[in-house]
Amino acid sequence: MKIRTQLLLWGTAVMILAACSSQSGRRETASPGKENPAQEEVLSGQESSPDTPIQKDQSGVGQAGQSAADQQEAGTFRGSVGHVSAGDSRPGSGTSGTFGAQASTPASALRKVTFYLENSQSMFGYVSGITRYVDVVAELAEKPDFVKEDIPREFFFINGTGPVITPIGDDPVVLKKKLNTAGFRCGDITRSNLNGMFQTALSNAGGGAISILISDGIYDIGDGGMTSLVTSGKETRSQFIRRLQSANLQTLMIKLTSEFKGDYFYASRKGKMTLNSERPYYIWIFGESHLLARYFPDSYIASELSGYETLARFLKPSGESLPWQLVSENCLGSFRFDHRVKNRLVDAKPDRNGRGFQVTLAVDFSSLPFPGEVYLDPESYNCSGNYAVAEVKVPERKIHALPFTPTHLVSVKSLKNPAGKVTVALVNRVPGWIAATAAADEENMAGDTSRTFGLNYLTDAITEAYRSVAGNQPLAAFAFEVQ
Repeated sequence: MKIRTQLLLWGTAVMILAACSSQSGRRETASPGKENPAQEEVLSGQESSPDTPIQKDQSGVGQAGQSAADQQEAGTFRGSVGHVSAGDSRPGSGTSGTFGAQASTPASALRKVTFYLENSQSMFGYVSGITRYVDVVAELAEKPDFVKEDIPREFFFINGTGPVITPIGDDPVVLKKKLNTAGFRCGDITRSNLNGMFQTALSNAGGGAISILISDGIYDIGDGGMTSLVTSGKETRSQFIRRLQSANLQTLMIKLTSEFKGDYFYASRKGKMTLNSERPYYIWIFGESHLLARYFPDSYIASELSGYETLARFLKPSGESLPWQLVSENCLGSFRFDHRVKNRLVDAKPDRNGRGFQVTLAVDFSSLPFPGEVYLDPESYNCSGNYAVAEVKVPERKIHALPFTPTHLVSVKSLKNPAGKVTVALVNRVPGWIAATAAADEENMAGDTSRTFGLNYLTDAITEAYRSVAGNQPLAAFAFEVQ
């Protein structure tokens, strides 16, 4: 009995010790939203102890303390690591978050690709002979990844006001045999309904499916004139909004140029003219962002699609966190990093020579799908308060103090009092090439080989739709405070 009692007491003691150890472990783990003090860094180069323990940011990434010599070699003084999430612009938040309407769902595998080729008479000039248009369609239909992975593909012609959809089948060989004026002559070739085409393609994208629409991008506005062009653009916006409310789709828009030998049908008035020149056309690819990133990276499009000119990507902010950190690269004035609050600068003073106050954000944009020039353009950003983006560049060397590899250094500058809460936002602007490609009229189409009538109404509609469903939230926002 005595032995049994001792064993029972020993077991109870072990359980109590285990529980205490568990509670201690939970207390040492940072809770969501709780800040871990970061090592205070002084811009003047105050030396940190070589015995500084490794500290962890909220994501658990270790940061070892560095000596002043190490900092000077690295060219930066560490602030605190933050993670940007579009929709969270609170100073010092540094936590990951999402837009309220977004939900985290498992990535789906590609299960099907559906092609829609506009075949109204305005498209006949692209298939009058061996053209770059024919080469591009054949390349996409027989894309090596689709072949290797045995991805099902379906092909359709689309025209008419309905629109009229004519099945071609699931065999790329059959499709390629129809890439000529005789093969295009089916359905209602006298009319086209661009909004109907978008609705059809959008409705068949999502859930692991990609839709591809190939068209000259010209609205068939009949006798309605410019008024009909405006209302058609609004209808396009509505089509996108309705679909984006139920599915998180990216739109990839590619501009290409091809030989064109045939009739150009005026959209703004009756009549036509015969052309034998180059003309632009467009490919819209709809699908989930991870699928478009996997199967249609910029490198593939630029190298494998004959006549490629440029592209744009439209998408809803995903809420994905991006690594970023304030650094002393390319800075003006003086400041210290606050060891008590993340992303706060203290004792900030402008440059003594009257050049203002400037600080730099090191950001890793690699998980976003946009072309590189988007991040390098200061016009792609909005800043709050007295700040503006002064310069964006790619790091020329490794910044050793960072626990991630930044793709860009975004320098923001203020010529006034630098104190305040600052938000730097990457915004979804319409690429400049779209405005340059849009023609306001059709007076000089005979000699115009690069512009499309009314294209701005179409692209504005797509941009406005994505902004609407995202609640006008930026693609990403970085917040910090200056005192």
